[in-house]
Amino acid sequence: MRKILQYLLRKPLTWIGNTLAASPKQEIVFSSLSALYQQGLTDKDNAVKTIHSDVSTAKFIIFSDQHKGNKSWADDFQLSEQNYCAALEHYHKEDFHFINLGDSEELWKFKTAELLVPNEKSLALESAFHPQRYTKTFGNHDIIWKDKFAVNFYLKKYYPPSLTVYEGVLLQINGLSIPLNIFCTHGHQGDLMSDNNAFSTWIVAHIWMPVQRFLRININSASMDFSLRNQHNKMMHEWSSERRNLLLITGHTHSPVFASGRYFQHPNNKILPIEDNTLVRPSYFNTGCCCFNDGDITGIEIADGYIRLVKWYDENELSVKKVLEEISFEALVQDLH
Repeated sequence: MRKILQYLLRKPLTWIGNTLAASPKQEIVFSSLSALYQQGLTDKDNAVKTIHSDVSTAKFIIFSDQHKGNKSWADDFQLSEQNYCAALEHYHKEDFHFINLGDSEELWKFKTAELLVPNEKSLALESAFHPQRYTKTFGNHDIIWKDKFAVNFYLKKYYPPSLTVYEGVLLQINGLSIPLNIFCTHGHQGDLMSDNNAFSTWIVAHIWMPVQRFLRININSASMDFSLRNQHNKMMHEWSSERRNLLLITGHTHSPVFASGRYFQHPNNKILPIEDNTLVRPSYFNTGCCCFNDGDITGIEIADGYIRLVKWYDENELSVKKVLEEISFEALVQDLH
């Protein structure tokens, strides 16, 4: 029966996914990002957490897109779990603040109850940062955490006391020649299936996700399709480049981006094709993901007055950190004017 339904429904479901989610309109993306950023600036509706920090003491690690599953063949996180856990142990010991930037749990493929127990090791390492040094946001694959009742019902055991899950984080960095805001959100804003209203959220959580789980159909998304991924990154860059004294950090695409350039060697590999002598503002960063098929994970690290794209990978059966790109904030803000 499943194979018959897969055959009949693959094309219409793919069309729905691409039309409503994977290929959002620029004006919708811009409007949604702007509204959320404004909420952070005004502390409206508690959707965005604001954190003030001095550039000399700021220590943040930002990971996204773990897509934790139930340890079955369909679990994309399994191969990366060792490196992810080693990274969290390191950052906790070094007193970093951990920002978990969405799609931490893969709830399009798996039911909530079936993936929590198999991931208790990584959940315990995450909760070790909580409550003083842990901020969790939701993405489109774990949008159930937008529901406070679901958070209390499923996660209270792992994150006592109660956990607040946000849609965005606003880091306000002091101590630079100009004030700097770093706006962090998963990056699914503008996705009509997972953004903007309670009805679409309910449809995704209670209809779309169960259908996905049963049919096991991989719908094209920004994290799977190169052209969509690049289109998405362009939109994120264009939105952030229109704002002064702002950096945008997202996940969602599984494609690391550093200072508005594709990883790596970004000065010669820009997101946008540009004419000679045209400056691309270094306003957009992307964490990459924690579920690469070789077991590597990537993230954005802020420490020592620098912002870095880092990778954790296996070397001689040990988890090792490598800095892929870095730039000091003082050098970075000179190019934001």
